[in-house]
Amino acid sequence: MSALPAPGALSRTRASLLELAPDALGMFDTWASLASICETGWLSALRRPSAAAVRIARRRLRVLTSLPLSFAAFGVMRSGAGPLHLRGTCAALPGHDATAPLWRVELRDDAEQGRLLIEEGRDFLLSIGTGGGVTAGTVYVVAAGGHLVSSAPLRAGDDVSVFGFADEVPDRTGLAPAPHGRGGLLPAIRSGSELPLLLTSVVR
Repeated sequence: MSALPAPGALSRTRASLLELAPDALGMFDTWASLASICETGWLSALRRPSAAAVRIARRRLRVLTSLPLSFAAFGVMRSGAGPLHLRGTCAALPGHDATAPLWRVELRDDAEQGRLLIEEGRDFLLSIGTGGGVTAGTVYVVAAGGHLVSSAPLRAGDDVSVFGFADEVPDRTGLAPAPHGRGGLLPAIRSGSELPLLLTSVVR
């Protein structure tokens, strides 16, 4: 839960996107979605405008308009590589309620604190296909620190683009290759030290 940034800050965020990554602006269709990158590392270099700051911000934002990596290409990335773009279909973790939203964002007015941004997300699995309807592999999405850009709640079965950093997590699902089905490592994508994970729904 956090206060929604002032309209002036959101307007500046939109103007920065329009200048530096115009093709990515369509991802941010509401003021709440702009708040997901306002005052974060995605644009923090612009707090002290300079030619170098613009280059840093443009380089960081470039991934938002990049083509998604294949599962094979992602699998050879070293831990911490990124930001990277993955696209796939969401699934709840085994044992979790598959009907409940995986991620949701809403605005709420509070008499004392003003307009608040309420965001709730949980870890989930991302199934990445080969393009022919065959699943190439599964990536574990670490929710901590992340932001959902699109306005509609994210649910199991939705297609989503995820922008973050490569990692690995212990397999507790039995999906990773291991001699006894468990105990291996799953490829994962997460927030970075400066750039939060970003997710946006993909309209089929």
